[in-house]
Amino acid sequence: MQPIARFSEAGIDRAAASRDCWPGGTLEAWQGTSAPLPARVWWPEDEEQVAAVLRAASEAGIPVVTAGAGSGVCGGARAIEGCWVLDTKAMARIGPLDPERWTVRVQAGVNGQQLEDWLAECGFTLGHSPSSIACSTVGGWAAARSAGQFSSRYGVFEDMVLGAVAVSPGGGVVRVGEGGEGSDADLAMLLGSEGTLAVITELELRVWPAPQRRWLRGYRMPDLPTAITAMRTLMQGDLHPSVVRLYDPVDTRIGGKTRPKREHSAGSSSFVRRWLRRVDELPAVHRRTLALPLALPGLLNRVFDGIASGCLLVVGWEGDEDVVGALSAEGARLLDALGEDLGAEPGERWFASRHAVSYKLMPIFERGGFADTMEVACRWSDLERTYDAVREAVSPTAVVMAHMSHVYPEGGSIYFSFAGRGDRKVYERTWDAALRAVLDSGATTTHHHGVGSLKARAASEEVGPAVAGWRAAKATMDPAGVLAPGRLFVDVAPHDPPASPPPAPEDGLGTGAVGADLEVRAEGGEPRWPVATLPGLPRWQRESWQQPWIGVEGLVGGRPCRLGRGPRSAAGPDLRPWLAEHGATTASWGIATHGERWMGEARVEHPMRVARDLLRADLRPAALGLRDGALVVGFRGPAAKRLAVLASDRVPGGLTEVPWRMLPVPDGPLEPCPDDDPAACHATASTAFRPVGRTA
Repeated sequence: MQPIARFSEAGIDRAAASRDCWPGGTLEAWQGTSAPLPARVWWPEDEEQVAAVLRAASEAGIPVVTAGAGSGVCGGARAIEGCWVLDTKAMARIGPLDPERWTVRVQAGVNGQQLEDWLAECGFTLGHSPSSIACSTVGGWAAARSAGQFSSRYGVFEDMVLGAVAVSPGGGVVRVGEGGEGSDADLAMLLGSEGTLAVITELELRVWPAPQRRWLRGYRMPDLPTAITAMRTLMQGDLHPSVVRLYDPVDTRIGGKTRPKREHSAGSSSFVRRWLRRVDELPAVHRRTLALPLALPGLLNRVFDGIASGCLLVVGWEGDEDVVGALSAEGARLLDALGEDLGAEPGERWFASRHAVSYKLMPIFERGGFADTMEVACRWSDLERTYDAVREAVSPTAVVMAHMSHVYPEGGSIYFSFAGRGDRKVYERTWDAALRAVLDSGATTTHHHGVGSLKARAASEEVGPAVAGWRAAKATMDPAGVLAPGRLFVDVAPHDPPASPPPAPEDGLGTGAVGADLEVRAEGGEPRWPVATLPGLPRWQRESWQQPWIGVEGLVGGRPCRLGRGPRSAAGPDLRPWLAEHGATTASWGIATHGERWMGEARVEHPMRVARDLLRADLRPAALGLRDGALVVGFRGPAAKRLAVLASDRVPGGLTEVPWRMLPVPDGPLEPCPDDDPAACHATASTAFRPVGRTA
């Protein structure tokens, strides 16, 4: 009888599959503690083989842990003693690429850098560039709701997903998303499920042509509040930068990031690096006792705070030549008014070394310490408070610094780096204190690293009663409970979330009751993507920057529930669509845009074909649709008039300026159609859509 898939029970294969890159596991390994060993490692090659493995595991009651490249840092792919590890790397097919729709199909085991290299040869890019790109897989990105370093422009990974194929023990092979079964809530439940509901085997992804131009620059900002204001103004001005990356004063000072490169290498700010090199020259027996930064973190944090001042902000744009020129000119004008222009060198230096951080942590373990990172996210009004709270919580046990990246109109992510003494109890105290500070400050516990086992309790507390949505899916998709037990969500004591304060003006959010007419203009602005009902258009019918629902609140089983603590939270699946269908009462959405507004219209033969051409030209209108048969195009923000000129040049006969009035989105449901279909009423860069069942 042929085996259901290739597998191994050899000790070397079981040991290789026992760990991921969780620093807590690395600390154990360095101190001689073995990881839990799986009983068997499987390498299925297609959905049928995955289904056969899952059936056999369910019948035998054997836990299954899905693994890709093993680069996860939260213990999500760490083996369970006696489990089966289902390794996806044999599912490594790329293609076909559809150059007309700008989409590509990719199997889950494909290495991220290999995908990007393959697309580059075809003249395209995915735009997803996490630090782990060379040692992570596409399936892992989907399972953990990854975010790359250009997320401000291209969106987080889930924004790129048009459809997915997955296999679950209870449901077999399922296809969700565009052209598949189920709703947006079904796809949202799968993305971020971290192998607890199903094994993702294939994805259909949106891609973009390789950028014609890239603009990068560094700015010295006088302090953190000024830098945060600069970032927020860029994002709420519809300027769509590709990179917005702020280093806090400590990180800026230690790394000498605002100095020219030759000074950076020898300047006084690199004293820690030079001191540690001297430690390396000492006999090995002394290294573990002389690493002062690890032994006295509280003291060193106070020293760094005393000498640090100012911070570096790296900003960049990429894409169409003319659009980059228009957006970067307005962005530079804004930044010049708030900080000091350091030229292109700091930005180009960051770009050249942007993936190097993933390979710099091991020397800390060699010196008898630990090093780890934690990424959280929150609204603009909570950013400084969360930053201060986490630093205060971590400072007694670890040296801490941070940078802020992955910013969006409603808020941003803070990426903390910390190092401490290599004691397991110290490590656990550091994480417990950090996650408690995040929860208490109202932020999300994870932005793009996922949950795994490290953050399972904190993530469970964050989503609260909404975990009922995941549990219902689990009961259907994995009735025997064999997929990744103890990961993602665990039992916690029932608690009610703190009262949700109204959005502050800087958050740029409006709120309203679910079921009310949400197209009514909110005070101080208007919806960025005005939809009348929850949960709005599915993700495959909108672009990455069109995020209709930021937060959702309601009652689940009579208990209050609040989702949307931080932008693009990766604390498990996106449960907002589920809550929208099961007791949502209140929602918040983006309304703020700084600067001018411009709107024009044109009567053209195929309006949705022209609309797609505008989106493919890298223009991102705030309003794009039909009104009385005419194509309407609107821009907002300081670059509105510049972009209007570029758009008008791309519309047959040009655009005629008309008074601004926001367009509602078609209610749907919508189905794909040719862009010259007379019934076409909505478009993305990939596809035109018409109302379901409607023909000309």
